[in-house]
Amino acid sequence: MRNLLGLLLVALVVLTTPTRAAASPWTLRQGEVAVVAAFDYQWARREFLDSYSSRVFPLNGRYTAASMILGARAGFTDRLELEIQIPIKLVSYESDPVILIGDDMSGIDMLQENVLDLSRTRRGIGDIWITGRYNLLRNPLALAVETRLKTPTGYDPPEGTFGDRPRNSQEFLDNVGTFVTPENISDDVALGDGQVDLQLNFLMGASFRTRTFIRLDAGYNLRVRAGDQIIGSFKIGQAIGSKILVYADVSGGYTVEDGDVIGVSVAAIDPRLPATEYGGLTNLRLREVRLERDFLSMAVGGIVRITDAVEMNIGYSRVLVGRNTSQVNGVYVSIGVRTNLLAQDEPEYTEEEEYEEEAAPDEAYDDAYPEDTAEPTVDPALDPAPIDGLEDDESSDAL
Repeated sequence: MRNLLGLLLVALVVLTTPTRAAASPWTLRQGEVAVVAAFDYQWARREFLDSYSSRVFPLNGRYTAASMILGARAGFTDRLELEIQIPIKLVSYESDPVILIGDDMSGIDMLQENVLDLSRTRRGIGDIWITGRYNLLRNPLALAVETRLKTPTGYDPPEGTFGDRPRNSQEFLDNVGTFVTPENISDDVALGDGQVDLQLNFLMGASFRTRTFIRLDAGYNLRVRAGDQIIGSFKIGQAIGSKILVYADVSGGYTVEDGDVIGVSVAAIDPRLPATEYGGLTNLRLREVRLERDFLSMAVGGIVRITDAVEMNIGYSRVLVGRNTSQVNGVYVSIGVRTNLLAQDEPEYTEEEEYEEEAAPDEAYDDAYPEDTAEPTVDPALDPAPIDGLEDDESSDAL
């Protein structure tokens, strides 16, 4: 249904991303702290709007984004941990300028006055995520419940192509000449959705003597003013030796109700047409913009254990299919450091006690092994965005 596809999809933001952060049913122990710094780069030339078929951005549109994500996890008890994530983002959309309408297009001045330039760049702090996890069980399965709160940081939220008005298609049709002017085009490149999310998730995981782990997460995302979502992910990883772990992840979200209308945009009937062939409004169709989206994304990557306390995570992610989102590709790299603030000095042994310690069989190894082979401190799929930018890293329609 290409005639329903929007003209430009600009407000792409992290992180839901669909990609999850360091969520894990293996919570940190009491006193343990993990600090992570991650860099994420995303790009897109295609989008999904009202259907699940992708198409190119109209007017040769090009989306890029870069994020520096600072995060910290802390174990307050052996079962309870808290986490905070703060992204610093640079979001850019570039496209060819276009002339849509004008009372008299015969003069150079009139042409210049009606050029619509849709390219925008924004930088600043994106949505902050605050998370609490409580571990219910560690062996033989790891089970945890998680509550996540996303809060905007005062940036300009996404709107329709012409701002928060018109509020519906009929209002636009009644005042076309008023709305379709260069000075009325909204700056719809945004650092986030500008609304609050509250998630309740169930996290499940298992590790095996083959040094393999699997993860299954499921939850509900309550989105204020936007369409609520059912969300989930499946992840599998395999350790190679003692220093490397490779993983693959599939995650998705499905919107279960309509979000509020935030404005009106226009749809490109044929997004492949160059700007010179738009011919006024002949290639356009009205579209009401809502903050709702579906997505299915994948990520693959590897974790390198540099030391017992330091790990590096490198990966690639892609949105495979969706609705009201972009076909975003992303690469990311992160460094995580873990320490225990309650660690005590090693006890001093006598020579006889040291000999007994070395000679005794490691009977605790079999019991500890499943947890030793659980996910590393730095969980795979630290992302992005966004896509919840999308998370990550997410989008709404704009002219």
